[in-house]
Amino acid sequence: MWFPRVGSQVALLAAAGALASASSFKNGEYDYIIVGGGPAGIITAERFIEAGKNVLLLEQGTGPTVATGANETLPWNRTLTSIDLPGLSADVGSLDVWDEYLCSDTEGYAACVLGGGVTINYMVFVHPPEHDFDDNTNWPEGWKWKDLKPAADRLYERNPGTTLPSADSKRYDQGLYSVLSNFFSNLGWTAVDMITQPNEKYQVYSHPAWNIKNQVRAGPVRTYLPLAQQSRKFSLSLNTKVIRLVREGSQVTGVEVQTASGKTEIVTLAHNGRVVLAGGALGTPRVLFNSGIGPKRQIETAKKSGIEVPPKHEWINLPVGVGLKDHPIFTIMAQTPGDFGIPDYDSILNGSDTKDISLYRKSDGLLTQGKHRMIFFSSNEINGTTRYYQGSCAPSAGSVLDITTYMTHGATSSGVLGIDKNQKTVIEKSPYLQTAGDRVAARSFIQSLIDDFNAPSSGFELETYTNVSSIISTLSPGMHYTSTAKMGTDDGRKGGSSVVDVNTKVYGMDNLFVVDGSIHPDLPTGNIQTTIMVIAEAAAARILAQE
Repeated sequence: MWFPRVGSQVALLAAAGALASASSFKNGEYDYIIVGGGPAGIITAERFIEAGKNVLLLEQGTGPTVATGANETLPWNRTLTSIDLPGLSADVGSLDVWDEYLCSDTEGYAACVLGGGVTINYMVFVHPPEHDFDDNTNWPEGWKWKDLKPAADRLYERNPGTTLPSADSKRYDQGLYSVLSNFFSNLGWTAVDMITQPNEKYQVYSHPAWNIKNQVRAGPVRTYLPLAQQSRKFSLSLNTKVIRLVREGSQVTGVEVQTASGKTEIVTLAHNGRVVLAGGALGTPRVLFNSGIGPKRQIETAKKSGIEVPPKHEWINLPVGVGLKDHPIFTIMAQTPGDFGIPDYDSILNGSDTKDISLYRKSDGLLTQGKHRMIFFSSNEINGTTRYYQGSCAPSAGSVLDITTYMTHGATSSGVLGIDKNQKTVIEKSPYLQTAGDRVAARSFIQSLIDDFNAPSSGFELETYTNVSSIISTLSPGMHYTSTAKMGTDDGRKGGSSVVDVNTKVYGMDNLFVVDGSIHPDLPTGNIQTTIMVIAEAAAARILAQE
């Protein structure tokens, strides 16, 4: 039997019973209760464990790996689930576990599974460029790149990502890259390595960087969680939804949870304990609303839904949910001179693709790779504002190229997230192309791509969506949500826009912190998962330093 090289001793430890059940809560003993087992929650929990703290990590969903309790393994490898296998990530939406792992209580896509979105995404791993933090005033002092680089270094030491996942140092299925790199090279664009050259984001292209390590999907479930699980001070409770924080004025004393049985229970903190919210930009706001923190209207809706919110004199008026941001996606399809094809995912799942499976057993081959074959970056400037773009390029049937084009860092639009009477978060105002600048910039960038593809010498022919208006009409969510509990120095209680301060502590609270994407005051250049992890590393250090 072949086993992935992911630290079998640690994995066996986890499988042997390191997962806590709801009945094993140790009231009054937790230094930290962390709400949400996504990448930010897991990283923060592990760093607190390293500091010698008693930590309880609460996750609404289940575990996606054998070590964390999943039993839907591949028929040809009982140590791996379909989520683990990089070669199946391109078809992740068709997997049996897709609906199980998606949150049912958010309007936008969010993952309610251990590992969060990192468990079910396409694994594109964009090391953030310095300009994401340094080119404007959105990220406050103390959160510039010079401050964050140590956190990034800590992350990359454990979870670096890779552009070359196959153990034989070969790249497979490179037809699309060959055709598209020739196209961009002829336009004067430059080939870069998006891991070693993260600051190069203008007219550049790269082999994809993926969140893969040892030929399996990486992320904190594999690179941080097993380390925490070695400590007796760590507890993990799955299938446990946090309803609200139990408050006494500015002090959180515990959390109300709903267990897998449907029963509710109060879990209490130790003396001087703290709660850290890591439920994501769509999940954390609901916990805040239910806890009397946020706009009055949202708290009132929470109360009408049956939540036991604090008395009105304890409500804290903060702009939670205001400023929601996301990457708008535009789809471009083109007929190319190549001949690509796509893998037969059913054959991979059932084991009949013996050629690729045989290679994978040697840690080699197509199945070690993710969906995309090229990632490109560029930018444009409209009225003094630079907006950046990412293109994630994947082969489709025959010789068709699919480009998922994101408007990223520099976008000026934002929306509003709220809650309804059924306790579901809802997008009350769209965050996409709300400003004239974003609309002009998007049309300008897309038109430039159309012109390049339509050039007689390109060898490409646009399909389905062939002009700017039709491509703009494909707008869909990037599912890279941020800024619903924004970090900053302008206290939201006093007319400012910020919910948490530069130490990630919620304004008006003594022992409540937030570490997930909701605190990011701006969008990153490209896919968000790496930035989420970097900020979580930095936030954990900040929180510990405030003890």
